[in-house]
Amino acid sequence: MNVEGLGFWGAVTAMAVITYLTRALPFMLSERSRLLRHLSREGSALAALGPSLLAGIAAAVIVPDLLDAGADAARLAPYVGGLVVTGVAARLVSNTGVAVLLGMAGYGVLLALAG
Repeated sequence: MNVEGLGFWGAVTAMAVITYLTRALPFMLSERSRLLRHLSREGSALAALGPSLLAGIAAAVIVPDLLDAGADAARLAPYVGGLVVTGVAARLVSNTGVAVLLGMAGYGVLLALAG
């Protein structure tokens, strides 16, 4: 496995760990915990922490590929297509998880067609 492959799997592992920790933290804290009350309070500034961390890690993985693609439309098409499919699916389905899965599927199909 090359270095780029290890970097990719490192990013995937980091995203998995962060996702697990953001989901498991409320279960690890007691019901009387001030931190839990603060995190679950409506409008808390920390409510966006989990999605923000995941978006940041995803950007760190995706942006270098986009910069390498440059102006080559064939290499940019899967990224743009995946974003379009995700946006349309989010509007039609009103379910973020399904929209992301459909966007990933669209990206995969366009990547296979471009390759």
